[in-house]
Amino acid sequence: MSILYYCKGDDGQVLQSFRQHLPGHRIIDWNSERPLTAPEQITAAIVWMPPDEFFENLPALKQVYAFSAGVDQLLQHPSLPKDVAIIRLLDAGMALQMAEYALYGTLHFQRQMGLLRKAQARHEWVCEVKANATADTRIGVLGAGALGLQVATRLSLNGYPVSCWSRSARQSPDGRMTMLHGDEAMPEFLANSQVLVCLLPMTEATRGILNQQLFSGLPRGAFLINPGRGDHLVDDDLLSALASGQLSGALLDVFSVEPLPEDHPFWDHPDILITPHVAAQSLEEESVRQIVDNIEAIERGKLPSGLVDRQSGY
Repeated sequence: MSILYYCKGDDGQVLQSFRQHLPGHRIIDWNSERPLTAPEQITAAIVWMPPDEFFENLPALKQVYAFSAGVDQLLQHPSLPKDVAIIRLLDAGMALQMAEYALYGTLHFQRQMGLLRKAQARHEWVCEVKANATADTRIGVLGAGALGLQVATRLSLNGYPVSCWSRSARQSPDGRMTMLHGDEAMPEFLANSQVLVCLLPMTEATRGILNQQLFSGLPRGAFLINPGRGDHLVDDDLLSALASGQLSGALLDVFSVEPLPEDHPFWDHPDILITPHVAAQSLEEESVRQIVDNIEAIERGKLPSGLVDRQSGY
């Protein structure tokens, strides 16, 4: 089996790991082996952020293995044929990191660290800061996929009341969380979310979902955490919600344009915390293991885990 490989930023270690785990396969490095020899024999590709021309002239291509959990870039890729199966990573060590990130943002809100940061900038010693009890700090997680459910579960285990919303019905893994689904349940979900964590997949239905209408349904002074997809957020609507006091702050890890432009108003906003798309990074060895397992599953005639439904977008 011939596999075409491209993972942006790889220093060669990940490629070497794939070759060690798949000794019976010919793995072609797109960067160093062009023009491709025998491209008609390539039936699979392992990729992360492939260039626009990457999938051209690959008539036998059947599967693409994404070195990530998100696949919106592949779904919109100009040279990827519509009939090629896309298989994404499930977790790969990201859930714990994402939960830690969400917990950091929650504590920032709960302990009013934003007020203390402003006081520090003014060189003021402010002691009259009310600490909210964990049991009174209600968290809402938008999205009940693999990451969303695990993040919600871990936050619930930390003692927070957690609600989880999804398009279709899902079960609480441990019975601790309130599970809501469908458009009719969104108002109830939002009204009980002092901290909103967005972990929805990126689809046309979710593009721009973090907007003025959604913010207006949250309790006044709520806090937004967005470690999922930059295109979920309408930037101007967030700025307006912060200016009006509807939101008290935001922790943002992803943006519609990355790197965030130097002149973007988010950089200097006193109520916005910015991180450069580092909330949860795939653990290399676990990611390689998942992809290898899926390649071997398909060779045995079995369905892989993480097979993407192109219609739903995940």
